[in-house]
Amino acid sequence: MLFSSHTMAFKPERPVILVHGIGFNGTLAWQSPPVLRYFELINKGLAEFLVESSGYTRGKDLFIYEYDTMTTIEHIANEFNLALTEYLRQSGATKVDLICFSMGGLVARTLLNGATDPPVENLITIATPHKGSYWVSVAESVKPQADDFLFKILGELRDNLADDVSLKTYRFLDSVYRFGEYPSIGQMQPEGEFMEKLASFSFSPHIKVTCIAGYVLPSFDSAFVPETFVRLLSERFGPGDLVVPLESALWERADQIFIVKGRPETTWHSVLPFHPEVQALVKYVLSESYMQKQLGRLE
Repeated sequence: MLFSSHTMAFKPERPVILVHGIGFNGTLAWQSPPVLRYFELINKGLAEFLVESSGYTRGKDLFIYEYDTMTTIEHIANEFNLALTEYLRQSGATKVDLICFSMGGLVARTLLNGATDPPVENLITIATPHKGSYWVSVAESVKPQADDFLFKILGELRDNLADDVSLKTYRFLDSVYRFGEYPSIGQMQPEGEFMEKLASFSFSPHIKVTCIAGYVLPSFDSAFVPETFVRLLSERFGPGDLVVPLESALWERADQIFIVKGRPETTWHSVLPFHPEVQALVKYVLSESYMQKQLGRLE
């Protein structure tokens, strides 16, 4: 009876909200393109994993929050507050679990600043730059110029949009090209004004915080990332996921931390939400209180 499927089955206790990072949207961050999954070029996305393995249902107790990344973190947090209220209304729940990738974790921390009784049980951050990222200076050094070839091409594409697919394609390409212009990029400057303010934010002790970080190991046979590149970045900025160092991804406030190690193509920053070990850790955190209750009934 102890190991019966009924006793040990994981049932979602609260709705989950997925919050993506900068330069992404919900589809890219949390769901894998079918063609890439078919050819086994990428693992299933976290949203798909939660639906298939944990019993969540999109629009009922699993929500993907979409936001415009080309604005400030404070503005995104204000907009997210409105969306959170709506998710609670739709689900009929009083609390939710937040799973945030990269900058999404900073959005959540800004939203929850000063809240004494927030409607959040768990905050799980995946590769969130809690102390900033050294790539900020790189992004800001490549801001687009009006005489750039790509600037002109994107302008022509914008002027000849014919359908929704073209519009989505343009927005994606434009957001990538203008990455250095994002106001939120500058806010993630290590020891910058926003990061100093973030460190002073008050955070409710009632929220359980879990930090998951990536640790890319040098691989001499990697077809995507040369071993020398990984080694040089690690020596200069410290080990991490090639975008966010471990020191930044592991927030001191966290109740528990996990470090996922692996090859560059499976563990670098942008693909961490697709990593099977990351997904297993997320499920573990979400199911922990449910499992404890089930075991308590057997005593």
